[in-house]
Amino acid sequence: MYVRQAAWLAAIPVVEAKSKVRQISRLERHKNDGVPPSYPPIDAGEHLIEYLFEIGPTLPGAMGEVPITHVELRAWQENVGIDLQSWEAKLLHRLSSEYLGQLHKATDPACKPPFGQLYRAPNLSKKIDAALD
Repeated sequence: MYVRQAAWLAAIPVVEAKSKVRQISRLERHKNDGVPPSYPPIDAGEHLIEYLFEIGPTLPGAMGEVPITHVELRAWQENVGIDLQSWEAKLLHRLSSEYLGQLHKATDPACKPPFGQLYRAPNLSKKIDAALD
């Protein structure tokens, strides 16, 4: 869940192509508005989440982002001096695929977050109230 939430936040929702406004990720929007993003708690395997984001979580491919490969995982292990167990390597590859899938899905502005509620800008309710007065 944590990885999918991170991908949802990292995604840049695709809006009308004619818009001249620079599109930013949901995470950037949170930071700009001074609102901390919400993430689900990590019950176990926090080290694997840290490894995933240290490695990737995705790699550039010829046609866009791709999941991390076992070759990249092996090179990372050798470079940092960590020996992953086979289940950990498989899980990291799967988490990378989950991240990428959610990243693509979350480019839809209507995509709901995997965790928590949709973010609304802090001034949105004030703007709505002012418009209705």
